[in-house]
Amino acid sequence: NRKLLTLNPLLFIYKTVLANLMKEHIFKIIFMLLFSVYCAAQTSMHTEISRIDLPKDYVLKNGGAKEITVTRKMNPGQEFTYSEKINYTFPERSIIRLKRYKDSELESTREFSVDSQNRVIKNTVRFKHKALGWITSKYETVYSENIKDLRMLNQDGTLDYTMRVIFNENNNPVEIRTLNIKNELIGLSTAEYDYENNKFIYKVYRQDGSIVLNKTESFKKDYEITRNEFGDLTEFYWPTSSSNIKYLVEYKYDEQGNWTSIKKIQIDGDKKKTTEIIKRKIKYLKN
Repeated sequence: NRKLLTLNPLLFIYKTVLANLMKEHIFKIIFMLLFSVYCAAQTSMHTEISRIDLPKDYVLKNGGAKEITVTRKMNPGQEFTYSEKINYTFPERSIIRLKRYKDSELESTREFSVDSQNRVIKNTVRFKHKALGWITSKYETVYSENIKDLRMLNQDGTLDYTMRVIFNENNNPVEIRTLNIKNELIGLSTAEYDYENNKFIYKVYRQDGSIVLNKTESFKKDYEITRNEFGDLTEFYWPTSSSNIKYLVEYKYDEQGNWTSIKKIQIDGDKKKTTEIIKRKIKYLKN
């Protein structure tokens, strides 16, 4: 058997953090873990399954932008909140630069290029670490039919490793393969779907090729409920949740038909909770 490395250590770290750290540090730790995955071009089966088609900060449906400023607040009014400000500029039509601020302090920068479908294809992230200073991560994404390759790059631009995501005819991920620079398989996770019963079987393999995780989990294939006249998602279920908790998304638009604010609301029976508020200011290019 080929030796396989266990994927998705993030899940184990996440559970350990929740079990052992003090409450006031939990939200910060979760954010840092998620950001580390984002910077390192890593992915997981649950990340791919749970990609919801919500509007992107930097995408306009009409017109062209010179600059976009986004302010985002997570869990407003709750015990644990997080807020940030992101400034987007557009030096070229397909190139986007952003600066991310926390409490007016620059936390990270990013430059990425997109294709005709506004999918990220090249990405350079710089993140400010308190002890280590600025850390740079580079990756690129290559798309083909039913396959997405996340290519992690070294600082000199050479390939470090690849995470290959393979999708089925329903555009759901069925395999994530980690490949070394020789294109040899060094990691594997799989998903088998039972659409009729809203389930999927998730498997992760250990170093000797045996299965380290074999778990049946919930999956809603038809998680989308409604969209508005602009084509934006307004009501949905979380794809991997076994509950009937719904999420509402409220939008405001400008005269160009581009969104300027988004409010996300979680509905659990009779209980409602605002989970995120996003404001967007757009400076348009002059004709």
